[in-house]
Amino acid sequence: MASPLLSSRPGKRAVERAWLLYTPVWGALTGIVMLGGFAERWDDVALMTFGACIALGTILLPMLAMPDDERALPWSSRVSTSMTLVIVVLAFGLNYFQTPFFFDVLHMHYGFHARWVLDRNPLFLYLVTIPYFATYSVLACAAFRFVRRLPLSRPTSLASIALVPFAIAFLETLLNANPFMRALFCYEDVVFALTFGTLTYGISFVLALPLWLRVGETVRPVGLAAIALAAILVVLGDTAVLFVVRHTIAPLVTVVQDDASAGGGCLSD
Repeated sequence: MASPLLSSRPGKRAVERAWLLYTPVWGALTGIVMLGGFAERWDDVALMTFGACIALGTILLPMLAMPDDERALPWSSRVSTSMTLVIVVLAFGLNYFQTPFFFDVLHMHYGFHARWVLDRNPLFLYLVTIPYFATYSVLACAAFRFVRRLPLSRPTSLASIALVPFAIAFLETLLNANPFMRALFCYEDVVFALTFGTLTYGISFVLALPLWLRVGETVRPVGLAAIALAAILVVLGDTAVLFVVRHTIAPLVTVVQDDASAGGGCLSD
């Protein structure tokens, strides 16, 4: 019997199941690389190879898990292609547009010895984000379906659903900003990152959730261009919100530093 927490559509359900099963794999590999001291010593080639490997797992596994009727469709019409496209666009778009906010406002620092960077952000992290977001999309959709099945009033249901994206943002910050990874990743003020940072980071998942829920659910395939555009609009919407927060709210609660260094800071303590 199919889990009620996964999509009722066979193609989408297959992708969600594949990404869930892959989660402990990429999670374990990432843990070994980050906690085992490898990422502290690796150069760009090694870091990019690692990022490409775990990203390819996210992209290829759903293709292998597709039901027969999906396999018969052209590559561009498959649910796995649409869902993966959304994740890739969000991973690259949010890394490029959102990460500077983390450096300048949340005072985040990286300790990777990476020279291949784009606006201070190591390029391999663009790839590493792909499996992260794939897992987040499944968990967010599953939580949405779970809440919708509960006997809650509509306001309570909506409030519960709204908390899910922020819970995901909080957990990622909590897992990354831990003392065992301090040489690689840190915030100068962890409490500030877990509170204000969670609220600002969670906005991206709030905007992405409707798209994650919708993609792959329609009977008639949606063109890849339209799906890519929808994902781009999520990125642009999040960028606009963070721009307003950066220039209006953030100066009231912290020191906003333009073009802040991605290294040093708490990594040097």
